Amino acid sequence: MKPYDPKKIEKKWQATWEKKKPFKADTKSKKPKWYSLVEFPYPSGEGLHTGHVRGYTAMDIISRKRRMEGFNVLYPIGWDAFGLPTENYAIKTGIQPAVITKKNTDTYRKQMKSLGLSFDWSREINTTDPKYYKWTQWLFLQFLKHDLAYKKKMNINWCPKDKIGLANEEVVNGCCERCGTPVEKREKEQWMLAITKYADRLDKDLDDVDYLPQIKLQQRNWIGKSEGAEIEFEIKNNESKIKVFTTRPDTIFGATYLVVSPEHEILKNNELNVENYNEVTAYITEAKKKTEIERTDHSKEKTGIELMGVKVINPATHEEIPLWVADYVLAQYGTGAIMAVPAHDERDYSFAKKYNLSIKKVIEPVFIQDTGPDKIREDRPLVEREAITAIVKHWKEDKYIGLKWKKVDWETLITGGVEPGQTAEEAAIAEIRQETGYQNLKLVKVLPRTHAKFFHVPKDVNRFAHFHVLYFELQNDEQKDLAAGENEIHDVIWLTSAEMEKFRLPESHRYSWQTLTNESELWAGNGILTGSGSLNGADSIKVKNELIKLVNGKAVTTFKLRDWVFSRQRYWGEPIPVIHCPDCGVVPVPEKDLPVTLPKVKKYEPTDNGESPLADITSWVNVKCPKCKGKAKRETDTMPNWAGSSWYFLRYTDPKNSKAFAGADALKYFSPIDWYNGGMEHTTLHLLYSRFWNKFLFDLGLVPTSEPYKKRTSHGLILAEGGEKMSKSKGNVVNPDTVVSLYGADTLRIYEMFMGPFDQPVAWSTDSIIGSRRFIERVWKMGHEIDVKKKHEALNEELEPLLHKTIVKVGADIETMSFNTAISSLMILLNEFEKHTPSTTQFESFLCLLAPFAPHVADELWLLLENKKSVHEAQWPVANLEKISAEKVTIAVQVNGKVRTTFQQHRDATEKETVSRVKSIPEIVKWVGDNQIKKIIFVKNRLVNIVI
Repeated sequence: MKPYDPKKIEKKWQATWEKKKPFKADTKSKKPKWYSLVEFPYPSGEGLHTGHVRGYTAMDIISRKRRMEGFNVLYPIGWDAFGLPTENYAIKTGIQPAVITKKNTDTYRKQMKSLGLSFDWSREINTTDPKYYKWTQWLFLQFLKHDLAYKKKMNINWCPKDKIGLANEEVVNGCCERCGTPVEKREKEQWMLAITKYADRLDKDLDDVDYLPQIKLQQRNWIGKSEGAEIEFEIKNNESKIKVFTTRPDTIFGATYLVVSPEHEILKNNELNVENYNEVTAYITEAKKKTEIERTDHSKEKTGIELMGVKVINPATHEEIPLWVADYVLAQYGTGAIMAVPAHDERDYSFAKKYNLSIKKVIEPVFIQDTGPDKIREDRPLVEREAITAIVKHWKEDKYIGLKWKKVDWETLITGGVEPGQTAEEAAIAEIRQETGYQNLKLVKVLPRTHAKFFHVPKDVNRFAHFHVLYFELQNDEQKDLAAGENEIHDVIWLTSAEMEKFRLPESHRYSWQTLTNESELWAGNGILTGSGSLNGADSIKVKNELIKLVNGKAVTTFKLRDWVFSRQRYWGEPIPVIHCPDCGVVPVPEKDLPVTLPKVKKYEPTDNGESPLADITSWVNVKCPKCKGKAKRETDTMPNWAGSSWYFLRYTDPKNSKAFAGADALKYFSPIDWYNGGMEHTTLHLLYSRFWNKFLFDLGLVPTSEPYKKRTSHGLILAEGGEKMSKSKGNVVNPDTVVSLYGADTLRIYEMFMGPFDQPVAWSTDSIIGSRRFIERVWKMGHEIDVKKKHEALNEELEPLLHKTIVKVGADIETMSFNTAISSLMILLNEFEKHTPSTTQFESFLCLLAPFAPHVADELWLLLENKKSVHEAQWPVANLEKISAEKVTIAVQVNGKVRTTFQQHRDATEKETVSRVKSIPEIVKWVGDNQIKKIIFVKNRLVNIVI
């Protein structure tokens, strides 16, 4: 047997695949299509890193499995090559960005091929190729044509070192995330894309796609859909009004102050005659230095300034309330003003506590039991009842009474009904005395009311209880005997505060306990109105529209999402294809003149005035207007790096098309993408932007589906050894080239898939790679021990159950991206192969399962077994479920709990079959003798215990 030589084997098969192109997708194929997609990389000078390998290998495994299942698979790759890193390198070295990009992509391509990734290289694209960005520019013109692209003067985050505008997410702690320089605010004209016009669809259509829950949550949080109302508040002694947006109009009776953003129009020129205007303007100046993310960070303490001498009128209560300016309110969200209801909003509550503002409770919480023995019975009506909850403290110690019920699995505070004619205090005292016997009580505090819907097990009724909550302290230990039967209902337990926290109180009791101990009445949920005039007692959800009408408000839907800033004042990006004419205004570049290519320049530095370096190339900038033929100038802003990545998946379907961004037939055949995997860092903006572009093109009839991706998953980061994030500055980055050179690509692939759950971050371990290499070496050895001459001989029946179980397991694990457990199953099967020699056919099934993970060695051993075609052209193994059920398991037989013998039988044998066999075993017959069998305990697939 030749030793396993991955360099030789992998070089051989990569050359074979390069020549035969078995992974090329066929647009005219009659097979069912499958479109696998990974995020195409930015080709930096550092080359691939191990995180790339993890994501690409995962989708490669899925793609290879799909081919073996009979699909025509499109698994493409390309380069997202415009952007700041290449431009900064060009500034530093004087080397053309195009030259740098070619060098980097050549490196990436070589690395990817060395990993055995089954990309369809015939479809390779590059966003910096004029043949590609011609269509990026064409797509921009469609946005312009349909009034979705426009130019607007706005404040932007400006990095004075990089001399570039930054998105909010690119600013960390007030500094540029790239270079750490403090960010400034500059007013700048920017091209915008009106993504907000698609906000509702972008949110709603998430219901129709298979994305990980956390990905959907990120999307929805960024879109920030809010259904609420706009309500006007009058300003005392002033004709102006302040319009607020609120998602909780049901709480308006509890609005005790108003807050406007620092940018609000009403603060300009001191039109309100604010007495402390200098203090207010100083605060506004400081607030404008903060980013949106910093201002809305819930972990940071909120700040604000009251506008002295100014009052507004609550339209529900007609009370005068103060007006504040605070930076946690954003000008671009809603109306730039909010009504603050501190009793029912955590942010407002902490602000009110800090500044000693009024807190008025207008919602009493309702708790609905939907699990456990007291879950609401849907087939029964709710019976309403006035009730009490009592918290009772010990006369000396810091302990409180809890009830542990005996006939139902409840742990509660003291609770009971209020009879007609009783006050809540009288009812509570009666319940305490009846249930505990304690006599001398002092009412210390009445806590907020709560309400609960639950099934009252002892009463056998659906209860809607309206609880009055009272806190008592016992004055002494005087206690009378309980009435007959009370002891049978529950035990009275004295609990410390810490023990009460662990007591399994129902939600309504837990809320009351925490209200007492935390001295906070904050409730941010829905419930029953109180302190709300004629609407007291109403369901807060049901009366929202009524309350809006009451205060002459207007129901509206708003979104946190803002229009997309779509221009950069830099060189290395797609030129925006418009011309500015003094007479005709903004004129699109005619389609026949696309692409507008980047001119070659000697210097790439952006200008100090914030203009692109393109602005200084007069021969490129100065042109004739396409309309009037007069003097005009090109747009010198370029597109952001998000532009090319917002539609690249469409170009893959037809990358050589010179007449359209992609042909209709190709789009129809391959759309939508069946499975898209990438990093979690791109599941917000890139995913949102590309969904937006696709929906726009769908509306134009240019693509066949509204959503581009059926399924989206993400992988966890690979950390450096010790759990630190890999960083070039720390010198802990693992280069996959080194691993491939030392151990082979198949070893690296197996290791990265085996090292931990795919969706979780995991630390690199050089020592652990050896295990993956040894596994492949054992496979190699087994492949050389198989006798090809016995290929058509009988199967080893002893191995059949485990083999077919492994077929099921590996197939299912690939679909759930549980690659580590799939490999573990293959290792277990190999262990059994080494103990019990498999037939050639059985080993071939093993190789088919291994092939997506370790494609080179699988193809080599497949050839060794005298197969004419590649293993990757073989059929994916299909499990025989009857073989699995025939798997043997060991049954332990006990007599009175002691094991007396064991035997083997087929898995999932019935209790009747198993017990019948046990009773016939001579050794068991001897142990049972003439004794009467009292009980037989049967544990499926494990044991039988005979009790005599």
